[in-house]
Amino acid sequence: MSNGSADNLARLYSELIVLLAQEEEIRQITAEKLSKAKSVIDPRKEFNKWLQSNAGKTWKQKQFQYQEGKCSACGESLRFADAVVHHVLPLKDFGSAANKPENFRLLHPSCNLEIGTKIVDFS
Repeated sequence: MSNGSADNLARLYSELIVLLAQEEEIRQITAEKLSKAKSVIDPRKEFNKWLQSNAGKTWKQKQFQYQEGKCSACGESLRFADAVVHHVLPLKDFGSAANKPENFRLLHPSCNLEIGTKIVDFS
């Protein structure tokens, strides 16, 4: 290999190392920004925040009365303290669109776990 070819190869290798370092830096910055964006628009986080708010607590009380203290899934008696809010249209599939009170039902924790993310008609 001639000296010129070796020099070109060394130069190209150096440029490659610099480009790889730049790519890694861009990848890390992108990952950080995506993580921040996700935390801002995370539907589960939005839901939990709403549920702890006065509006969420009021909704739960009214819904409990509307359901006459019964689980929407099994129809059995439900204690208010045990009631969990179930998303009829799953949060994982519908995202923020599922975070609407008309999409919520109160269930026993065990009924909620059994249903999981299946779409069930509660009518």
